Amino acid sequence: METIETLFKAKTVTDSKSILNKLDRPIDQSILDQIESGVTVETLDQLSGQGIPILKYSTQITIHGLFNELENNYIFGYKNLFQNKNKSIGVKYNAIDEDKRQRIAERLKCIGLSYTRNSQETGFHISKQVDENNFEQVKADLFGIKNKVNDSLYFGSVRIWVGQAWGVKYLCLDLFINAIYERNIEPFLNELGATVELFNQQENQRETEQKEYEQRLKAKRDERTKLREQALKDNESDLIHLSNYNRVEKTSEPGLYLLRTFNYNDELIYKIVYIYSLPGKKKPRHNKKEYININDALTHVTHESFSDSIYNGRVTGYKLR
Repeated sequence: METIETLFKAKTVTDSKSILNKLDRPIDQSILDQIESGVTVETLDQLSGQGIPILKYSTQITIHGLFNELENNYIFGYKNLFQNKNKSIGVKYNAIDEDKRQRIAERLKCIGLSYTRNSQETGFHISKQVDENNFEQVKADLFGIKNKVNDSLYFGSVRIWVGQAWGVKYLCLDLFINAIYERNIEPFLNELGATVELFNQQENQRETEQKEYEQRLKAKRDERTKLREQALKDNESDLIHLSNYNRVEKTSEPGLYLLRTFNYNDELIYKIVYIYSLPGKKKPRHNKKEYININDALTHVTHESFSDSIYNGRVTGYKLR
């Protein structure tokens, strides 16, 4: 989507960029192994407590020290780990606190935010189509959400912008949670209004709606079963004719086949499938026709046409000849 205008953009406090490696000593391989498996912000604090400088930037963190050469650049399916020339390690936020973001995503759905994760970013988003009639109301709604984002409880950024795609205008909110302490998750979500109570209420509602939907489906299936059973009963005398023919299963051999089936109105029909081979062709061709009367189906006259398609399936039914 094309960005037309940015209405708001803010990010939490980040460290100043440092080109120099702030720790001129080797880092134990076990620490690198831990980083390569994915880390949390709590883990980073533990490393800082061991005297390892860690700088938090807007798109990544840098862990200082002299690391061994990386054996794995990929964490959680993306290239999120890389080694700088000064032997320090850069870690994209995509590889930090991912389990927390997945849990947060379930709750933020309550207030309309969906989670997107790719090689470039991890973010929570709302996009609403707007026009001159609803622009101000949608704008107020999105700013209402933005105003509930507590910058002291997470590391990341938030923005509100106007976008356009295929001539349609949208108002969008992006919330990027780069990292967040476990202790801050509930306060962060509660201030946004994505409370446990709201989550449970919506889950219960979804479960109720799902049960009602399944009950309606079952009632329809039961009704269809009754209609089909009655159709078989009504045509019992006609179906006796089929006992004179061999029933085959899952075949693509050339021949004329009759399939007993039902149409969309649950009426019994007889489908004729004619499979035939052509000289010089590896795959057979076929055509088909449906009849309501079994006698018409049994006396079907075969024909071949240029419009007949290749037969790649398997037929199960009665072989007439």
